[in-house]
Amino acid sequence: MKNLVFGILLTVISSSSFAQSTGIEEEIKELSKQKWQWMADKNVDELAVLFHDKSKFVHMSGSWKKDRELEIIKTGSIWYKNADVHDVAVEVFGDDTVVLWNRITLTAHVRGNDVSNEFTVTEFYKKEGNDWKLFGLLICLMGTHLGVAQSTDIEQEIKDLSTQKWQWMADKNADSLEVLFHDKAKFVHMGGTWGKDREVDIIRGGFIHYKKADVHEVMVEVLNENTVILWNQITLLAVVGENEVSSPFMVTEVYVKENDNWKLADLTFSKLLVRE
Repeated sequence: MKNLVFGILLTVISSSSFAQSTGIEEEIKELSKQKWQWMADKNVDELAVLFHDKSKFVHMSGSWKKDRELEIIKTGSIWYKNADVHDVAVEVFGDDTVVLWNRITLTAHVRGNDVSNEFTVTEFYKKEGNDWKLFGLLICLMGTHLGVAQSTDIEQEIKDLSTQKWQWMADKNADSLEVLFHDKAKFVHMGGTWGKDREVDIIRGGFIHYKKADVHEVMVEVLNENTVILWNQITLLAVVGENEVSSPFMVTEVYVKENDNWKLADLTFSKLLVRE
């Protein structure tokens, strides 16, 4: 599974202005490495500057925002002692947005015990002024302890649900989407970031009409029986205002299970650059 994760991710990496893109890639790679060191050192002062005020952190045990992540690191509730980075893939979107994926072996001190696990980590960076800010951090355990059959069933269930979601968006079926979306869901678009109510209103009112999503690649990571992350590479035909536009995206979807029902907790659109 781990080779498939990075195999698929690396195939979608593209660039436009090679020199500029490469410079930004290296800058973000170094910043990501520095972040792991600050975490190991419990250097919350530097991390507080790096983390965006609206940043979100998704762990095996739950998801939370900047203040709680800093408190956890400061108190040592979770101590990221050492991150051994094996693979890194970077996607640059324009000159102010970057997504970095890395496969790591993380040694952490949790509840008095040292534990070592292999993870895929997705990091979202956004430039504000002259500074890069970490906007989102998703830590996904590789090699789930679920049985193969159970894991496969969940993967297929989430794939089908994601496909159904695109159809509901195309149909402007805001009622079904309102049920699917978690009450605390977060939606990250090129035009901004907002919560469930605004996303539902936008779809219902047709301000953004997700007319058709042509899905090219799908990858699913089952974290446990209640949390799943799905990545898909799509070409999205959308009507925004009065303009119809078609663009390639890498879309990240985070699903959590509540009362036997899957809920979409996070939907992030990352536009892919296409070589002219």
